[in-house]
Amino acid sequence: MDPGTAVAVGTLSAKVLSIIWKYYKDVKDAQHDIKLLANELEYSHDLMQKFETMASGTSELPIAASLCTTIEQALSELKELEKKLDPGTGAKAMRRLGKRALKWPFAKGEVEQWVTRFQRLKDTASLALKIDQTSLVINTNTNLTQLQHAQEATEQDRQLAKLPTALDAAFDSYQRQHETLCIENTRVDLLQQHRDWGATHPKPLYWLSGMAGTGKSTIARTLARHFHSIGTLGGSFFFSRSSGEANNAAKLVGTLAGHLAKVSPQLKRLISEVILSHADVTRQGLRNQWRELILAPLSGYQSSDRPTLNFVIDALDECGSDDEIRLILQLCVEVKTVKEVDLGVFVTSRPEIAIRLGFDAIPDIIHQKLDLRDVPRRVVEKDLAVFVKHELGRVSQEQNIPGWPNDKDIHSLVRLSDCLFIYAATACRYIATSDWDPEERLSEVLIAGSATGGNTAGLDSMYLQVLNSSLKDCGNDAVIVKFCDRFRQVVGTIVVLFDELSASELAGLLEMSEDAIKRSLGRLHSVLNIPQDVGSSIRLLHPSFRDFLLDDTRCTDRRFYVNGSLKHEELAKHCLKIMSDGLKRNMGHLTTPGSTPEDVDPHILKTQLPKHLQYACQYWVDHLAGISTKSEIKRELPNEEDPLAFFRQNFLHWLEAMSLMAKISQAVILITRLRDLLDSVSDDITLRSIVEDARRFILNNRGIIEKAPLQTYTSALVFSPSESFVRQYYVDQLPRWLIRSPTVEDRWGNCVQILEHPHLDYRKIITFSTDGNYVASTLRNGEIVLWETSTGAIHSNLGSYLLKTVAIKFLQNGILASMYADGTVRLFDQVTGVLLRTLERPTEDYQLAHNYFPYLRPIPSISSLPGGDLIVLLESGQVWIWNWESDSWNGRSLIGDPIRQVYGCLPNETLVVRVGPSNIGHGDLCLLDTYTSQIQTMQANLTPGRMHVAISSLDIIAWQDKTGAIELLDTNDMSRTKLERYPGWFVTALTFSPDGSRLISSDKDGALLLWNLSTQSKCLVDTTASGALSIAFSPDSKQLATGRGVLVKLYRFPVRDMLNLRGNQPGESLCITMSPDGQQIAAGRLDGTIQIYDAKDGGLNHAFSKISSPGYFRAFSPNIEQLASTSHGHLQVWDLRTGALDWTISGGQVQKWLVLLRFSPDGRYLVSGRLNGEILVLDAKSGNVIHVFELAALSTEVHFSSDGGRIACATPLAKVEDDARVIGVWNTITGEMLHENVKGELLHGIGNPAGNRGFDYISIRATISPDGRYLAYSLQRESVVIYDIESKQQQDIPIAPIKTIKPIKNPRSFQFSRDSKIFAVCTPFEGIKLWTVADARLIAHHNGLFVFSNSQGIHYFKFNQGEEINDQNEHDSNH
Repeated sequence: MDPGTAVAVGTLSAKVLSIIWKYYKDVKDAQHDIKLLANELEYSHDLMQKFETMASGTSELPIAASLCTTIEQALSELKELEKKLDPGTGAKAMRRLGKRALKWPFAKGEVEQWVTRFQRLKDTASLALKIDQTSLVINTNTNLTQLQHAQEATEQDRQLAKLPTALDAAFDSYQRQHETLCIENTRVDLLQQHRDWGATHPKPLYWLSGMAGTGKSTIARTLARHFHSIGTLGGSFFFSRSSGEANNAAKLVGTLAGHLAKVSPQLKRLISEVILSHADVTRQGLRNQWRELILAPLSGYQSSDRPTLNFVIDALDECGSDDEIRLILQLCVEVKTVKEVDLGVFVTSRPEIAIRLGFDAIPDIIHQKLDLRDVPRRVVEKDLAVFVKHELGRVSQEQNIPGWPNDKDIHSLVRLSDCLFIYAATACRYIATSDWDPEERLSEVLIAGSATGGNTAGLDSMYLQVLNSSLKDCGNDAVIVKFCDRFRQVVGTIVVLFDELSASELAGLLEMSEDAIKRSLGRLHSVLNIPQDVGSSIRLLHPSFRDFLLDDTRCTDRRFYVNGSLKHEELAKHCLKIMSDGLKRNMGHLTTPGSTPEDVDPHILKTQLPKHLQYACQYWVDHLAGISTKSEIKRELPNEEDPLAFFRQNFLHWLEAMSLMAKISQAVILITRLRDLLDSVSDDITLRSIVEDARRFILNNRGIIEKAPLQTYTSALVFSPSESFVRQYYVDQLPRWLIRSPTVEDRWGNCVQILEHPHLDYRKIITFSTDGNYVASTLRNGEIVLWETSTGAIHSNLGSYLLKTVAIKFLQNGILASMYADGTVRLFDQVTGVLLRTLERPTEDYQLAHNYFPYLRPIPSISSLPGGDLIVLLESGQVWIWNWESDSWNGRSLIGDPIRQVYGCLPNETLVVRVGPSNIGHGDLCLLDTYTSQIQTMQANLTPGRMHVAISSLDIIAWQDKTGAIELLDTNDMSRTKLERYPGWFVTALTFSPDGSRLISSDKDGALLLWNLSTQSKCLVDTTASGALSIAFSPDSKQLATGRGVLVKLYRFPVRDMLNLRGNQPGESLCITMSPDGQQIAAGRLDGTIQIYDAKDGGLNHAFSKISSPGYFRAFSPNIEQLASTSHGHLQVWDLRTGALDWTISGGQVQKWLVLLRFSPDGRYLVSGRLNGEILVLDAKSGNVIHVFELAALSTEVHFSSDGGRIACATPLAKVEDDARVIGVWNTITGEMLHENVKGELLHGIGNPAGNRGFDYISIRATISPDGRYLAYSLQRESVVIYDIESKQQQDIPIAPIKTIKPIKNPRSFQFSRDSKIFAVCTPFEGIKLWTVADARLIAHHNGLFVFSNSQGIHYFKFNQGEEINDQNEHDSNH
């Protein structure tokens, strides 16, 4: 390579740097990004200078090929950057206009991309340069392999840094460096037994149990060190109740994966590749983490032999909850599936019930166990004697006491230890205290210990002796009292903390000096681990000391006894005060409301959110819950001066802090726990309402706050209900740049939270677990996603067998059953996600159905009989029952028409099924006796689109009949009841509450109705754009889940009626439409009347006379003076000012029925569409038909230009001829056709994208620009086309030029700006994008820009400044 290339890089980098610093002077709002980019370029410039120096010093520079490529690439990158930064002539033009000369040309994300590119070039060049320098010295060729490996290692380290790890959980962590190992010649046989197991793993799981103080952790540390020394330690995790990171399982898998990556380069590469390809794996549940970060890399490991590895997990009983313990044990069992590595897991714990039951459920062939209580006493006492002799012998040597201690004293101390190593260790530490005579202290221990008895009496006596000795030389009684008060204040805090704190952090929490903390702990080294470094955490040497201090029957000296309830009360008060003093807005110094927690400088976060403040934010509710009496809790909820102070002053700041700490899920849990606490102890209705309001605020905005902390004050607050306490308290925090706030609801709706997943299956199979803690739904890839209903967080993903999940069902014993497209049924543990069993498909002749129309094939389902046996309906139409007792399938078959659907089972084990021929969608609703296979027809006459049936626990069946009414059949006496005709066209989902007292239904128009079956009344729970496809009640009837699209909505009962219209008569249906100004509601009734209500208070404004049939389609005129209604071909227009009928027309035969209504923007025209494709343009005043336009079929898209002069219509590409018109644009005044598209033209060049479906139905979205010049449409939602209608008129060619905006994936909706210059496109995964209409140029993405429109057009706001950008050029320059 020519060294001149490096010179060129250096020269160009200097030039680019000078340009960048010019930007730094002129552009004040991007200085952080400018400095970031400049720093990287300065490093590159320095690097090239070094290369020039080397090149000029020798003529034989052995340059690595990778360095040549890197330098050449750097030159190319710099040229591109220079071009991007060059202000060009635009800056001069702006100067002439008096505008700021320079505008930073990059969005924040772009700067980060450039920085990353230069960092990689820098790393590669720097490493290659070092290798080249070495080559000059030793005169060898460049080690290219070394360079490549170093580059890979750098990238792997970057990925591994994303793992959630608990640094102090490793056996050799800094925090554990002073913890003891087994003394030589102690535990000899026991350690050898464990070493032998770790070498061969006769059973992959080993459990060592024992009571507190028996030395389990010491054995685990010794074994871990042994495995580490011989290279077989895969990882270690030592749980600790006093450690916030190690007292739960959240970081278990990440920590073990981090350790595993250090075992070999191959495992490091495999694990880093998983993180790179599954970026969200570190945020998923433990089950998914274990599968992806542990099992997958180990299963992919390649070696000539089968290496041995061990995981060591200590103190499992100190893990957070029984559910987590169960999960960990189930995950450990899965190591048996790894064939490429001989992996074993060594676990220690106390013999707690949850752990014993967990191991009892694991087959003996998989695990072996040893209880230290089963080790012979003589063996333990021998080991204790060796330990005591070693520890006191060290004291004897240090203090020069020859011949001490004697064998008699050692034997006496061992006897007092009663097989508890913690007793012996505490005694030795106490005796070894440097400022006392060890001989005297040994005598004190032996004398005091001889008078004790009971299981813990000896240990209690030892602790009391240690504490009493700390009072020696304290002086008079007043000093002793003060010392004991300080002891209870400091040590009492340590023993009830939920996370470990250092001396400095403890001082911050208790608002004391560090010196006072140190003086309080100075004589307690026998029971506490007190590091010299004030930044290291203070820890209990053994959990038994905590148990002792908190139990007044064991700690009999009241001077040292710690009242846990009072201590929690004090700490709750401290936490609230610290939050009040320390929390504020934008603690992370974020630059824009869209900034993420990852954008925060760690140094700033540490300064603004010190550890003691973080502790207060995370545990203030836990300390409130630790208070034992109701009166004390009420006094501290949440501040004894003002019980509302926290929510009035600090709530939003607290949410921001929890987001910065990535603890939003914990915030949900804390507020929910506070609500439950208040329900049990407080009579203050206002306070309880405020807490519930705060909880709704978090649940409704959790997703956005979690991603962007400052959205707490923008979108979360802006879109909260006007009567929300949170909104009212923080109205001064609303964005100042927001000129006009959006219209919001008065109160929170019934929907508590929305669960999103981009890959949810369109069919939305939804079900609750039997305990109501989880809700499950299916994904398009065959997996099942489980959400926690309390927080909305994803608990786990189950399955993934490359097969579609066709049905799921939670069983009573905590098992989730799922049926797949191949007919197999798999059973999962709902907590751990472990696959428990696979039930092979019932029949070998099972065939998958491939008919596209869902109502033409049986709908697979899985349910259960009252006795617990499973019922499945296969796509072949066969019904099979899995009998647990016989452990086999039993088939049920019918003579005649096959079963199309199984809706469920009555308590008498009779199935409710739909039976019908295979070539039609409808069928008969029948009862099938599971014993005799006899069938009874109920003559419900189900039709396509109305096949939803619900079964109650009271033996009642509900369905929608042909007339639209919901019919109820009581199978006890076969009596029938009709609720009323349903408001919408048809029901999309229907289900009973578990107690059978209520019925919930959803229709295609999106109304979610709750029916009270005792009164046959109903209330509107919610309204959405389209009906839910699945509805599920929780078993306790307190929760409801609905699903459609990529959303699952959760509701909690009781619910309020979202629409309580006065004047409603029982038994009458509502079919409602809202006026354009949102002030009125039109309700169509079953008897054909139309009533107009005031939307604010529900008052009745008008009641129009009966028409021939109820109106399905309604439309208000823009000026709210007319209301149009159509049904069954009749169209009527009413004068809203007088209530009089203006005019009416009839559509005639069915094919000419009028089924669509649109008023033009100026109110002059009314458009109605017919089923045969005709589009009628009528005079809105007289009803005269002005024009009749034609499409191939019923129009689904009708849009006017802003002046009403042009109209665009479109119909789907259904089964119509290739020359049939599917898009048309007309002049509404003259009736002239301005543009048309035919089916064949649109399909030309793209083939038949729907050909694999068996028919050619393709949807079209279309709209026209406000000025009427442009037509926009999308075909099969793959792209958007903007068609210039004026160009067509000017050019003498059949088809005018077409601009296709790309790349746009699946445009969900699109819209022109009011001035027709900008086109907005919304996509499911890429958000909102703005394009110029004139040249189809992308000018903005939903990234730091707030956009809204009003009568003056579209307005843009910068998030980082809140300043409106009125000049279009200025707007463009920022993107």
